Order: sequence, then C-alpha cells, then structure tokens
Amino acid sequence: MPATKAESIAYGDGSITVQVPEHTRVLRPNAPLPPIPDLRQAVREALYNPIAHEPVNKLVSPRSKVVICFDDASGAAWQTEAPDFRRVGIEVLVEELGKAGVPQENITLMCTQGLHRKLTRIEMESFLGRDLVLRWGYNRLFCHDAEDRDNIVHLGQTRRGFDVEVNRLVADSDQLFYLSCVQYPFNGGWKSLVIGAGTFNVIRHTHRPWPQATGQSVDDPEHSAFKKLVWEQGAVLQRHLESKGRRIFTIETAYNNASPRQVVALHAGHPTEVHPNTLRYLQEQQAVEVEGGQSDVLVCGVPSVDGYSKFSVFNPILLGNTIGAYAYGSFQGMPLVREGGILIVANPARPAFDERYFPSYLEFWHKLLPQNTDPYWLWENFAEDFAHRPEYVYSYRHRYAYHGAHPFFMWNQTLVVRRQVRVWVAGVPDAHQDVVRHMGFTPFPSVEAALAAAQAELGADCSVTLLERPRGLIPRVKA
Repeated sequence: MPATKAESIAYGDGSITVQVPEHTRVLRPNAPLPPIPDLRQAVREALYNPIAHEPVNKLVSPRSKVVICFDDASGAAWQTEAPDFRRVGIEVLVEELGKAGVPQENITLMCTQGLHRKLTRIEMESFLGRDLVLRWGYNRLFCHDAEDRDNIVHLGQTRRGFDVEVNRLVADSDQLFYLSCVQYPFNGGWKSLVIGAGTFNVIRHTHRPWPQATGQSVDDPEHSAFKKLVWEQGAVLQRHLESKGRRIFTIETAYNNASPRQVVALHAGHPTEVHPNTLRYLQEQQAVEVEGGQSDVLVCGVPSVDGYSKFSVFNPILLGNTIGAYAYGSFQGMPLVREGGILIVANPARPAFDERYFPSYLEFWHKLLPQNTDPYWLWENFAEDFAHRPEYVYSYRHRYAYHGAHPFFMWNQTLVVRRQVRVWVAGVPDAHQDVVRHMGFTPFPSVEAALAAAQAELGADCSVTLLERPRGLIPRVKA
C-alpha cells in the first residue's frame, strides 16, 4: 500500500483529516504580520498625512456636504478584530470633520455594496456598532441603490466603450471619503467606488464571461485584465471629479491572517497612489512562493461560508464561485494545477438556498442550469432578463436580496476552471451527489476515493498539491 500522511483541510462547517500520498506538496500560509498597535491613532495620523492629497482640515468648510462611503460585509467571511476598522474610521473622521466645523447633519454615511444585497441596519450594527447606527437616521445612513435611477449619474465611457455611472452622492458631494477593507489584491482601489457605487450597466463589463479570457487570476494585479478594466473606469470618474476641483479621499487597510483578522497597514489619500501601498502588504502576507511548477492534482478544502453567505446560508452556486475563483483561480504566475489536470475540492455540497436573500439564484439553479452549464451561453441568453426583471429589482431594492444578475456573476467564475481542468467534489453524501452533477462536476464520497481515482488514471506517482485554506494564501507559481 502506498505511503500516506494525514492533513487537515476545511470542509463545510469545520474541517476533516484526509490521507494524501506521502509525496504530496503542502502549501501553508505565511505567519501573520504584526498588527497596527493603535488603529484609532493610525486613522487620525493618516487623515493629516495623506498620499497625493490635501489633509482633512483643508478639504472641508462648515458648509461642506460630506459623504463617507464604506465597504459592505461580502468578501469577508472571516471575523475582524473588534472594533472594526469601519467603525473606528467613521468615528475618527466625524470627530476631525467636526473640528473643521462640519456639522453632523452635513455628513452622510453610505454602504457601497454594488449589486450585493443591501444590509439591514441591524446587520450594519455588527461592524459599525449600535450607537453609531442609531446616531444616523434612515436618511443619513443607508446602502447604495443601483436601481434608483433618479440618483444615478452617467459619467461617460472608457476608450473601449465601458460605461461609468455612479451614485449621485459620489459625483455631487463636496468631499467624499472612502473606508476600504481590502482582503485580496482584486479588492480596493477604484473598484471600491466604480463597482461599489455602480450599476449593472457598469458591472456587466467587468463581471461578464469572456470566452477568449487567458485565465489570468484577478489576484495577480500585475497581469489581471479585471484590474485594468476597473482602472479605466476609475479614470473616467477621476476626470469628472477633477473637472470640478474634487478628489476622492480613500483610507485603505490591509489585514493579516490571524484569527480574528487584524489591520497591519493603513494608508490614506488618492486611490491611484494609495492602492500600490496596500498591495505591497497583501503580497507580503498572502503570496507564497511555489517551487516545482504546476501539479497534476490539486486538493483544496472549501468551507460552507463565504462573504456572500454572511448572515445567510451557503448555496451550490456560491460553491461554484468558490471553486472557480478561489480554489482554482486565486494564484499568481500560473495555476497550481496544470491544464488537463484534476481539481479535488472537499465540501458536502448542500442543496440549501435562502429564498429571501437569493431569489434569482433559485430560478437560475432550477430552470437555467438544467438547460446548459456554460457561463457564456447562460449570460448571453438570460443575464439582461434577470437584471431587469421587476420582481428581482423590487427584491434588491426593498427586501435585502441580491440583484437579479448576481447568480450570473458567481457562475461566470466557473468558466475558466471548466475549460482547463476536471473538477471533482469530494466528501459528498449520497443524498447530495445529484447537486454536484447538476453543476456539471463529478462527485466522490471522500477525498481518499477521489485521489485513488486520480492515481488510477494518472499513475501512482502523479504530482499532488494540497492547498491549506481558508487562511489567506495566494500561491505564486513559477514554471
């Protein structure tokens, strides 16, 4: 019997121990970087020592109408150390604005969640704190509404014809501040506002499936086409604001991989100049150098929670997104698993859906996927319909549901992984195996059974890599 070793990987609501070949290459995350010792003081210092920007006291007057935007909960399945940066940032910023003479009634707080579902005020209490939420009434603390056409401003198009339109508050405020919690390299920078305060007309350009895509990861900022597209859109927004003598003031944070996550870097100023500093810290914390090139087989555990399912439940379409965007698609250089190889992900694949928060997901799952699992075909035939369907627009605006087009964004992440490798989902109970087949993937009862099948096909000496996640880890793969 071939020699094996025991490794622990994420699985559903916890973890499991699996037996993998002795020669398996195991990738583990870097040690956590040290946190900022005094977050409140760091915010205050950043406000008065920004990059490529005037300090806060020179940006406003007692008559200024100020908007403070902040990230929503998605993308952060993990917990952050209390108090949350968004709460600290708003409290310090409001205090410093008060010193400059800006009354509280001139300050508006807006969660820029894009086409993610709006958060209830109770959900916002989980990171802003109840006192702060209650201090701002319904008219001065709310979520961006991408379907409120009266409050959307179209600013033009990029040179390649990509639309740029944002919430009117972004375009018309005397001064806009943005508090950004950057978890991965594809977050932050211009994405925070172009996507976060944008609309379907904007997001369709960057989140659609591209059949000719090279498959380069969005977590490889030097080569990411996604990053380039968003920066082109950001340039349109920048030109519009600068024509009015205004500049966005952003505060970006980078996190370590401790539990709970801690802020390790904080930079403030103009987005274009601030973001490279954030990327430098993310690279140091998350990028893991991989020698020996690609692998025949990649094993990765998948938890049944992500940023999209926060305050809700993890569904199979979100599992598809996790497989495509993270288990396979989060890398630098080249994917961990070679073209034609096998990706084994461990998850129970529960067929659970939250009807209130994910209504369009249900129709996508039950009516569209049985017709075709190809993301490009699905997008071209149904995305516009789902995006503008009245019942889905209403649910997004008034029932805290994800936008009607959102399941397409998630499923689009499976485009490249389907083209490049075979996806096997392991640890799937008999009752859930049809769920995996419905997705167009192959189910296995255990990781060991999947590995045995891979070795039977590729040989006992096939190369195997195990990726330890969900802790922050981006493999940097060299040829």
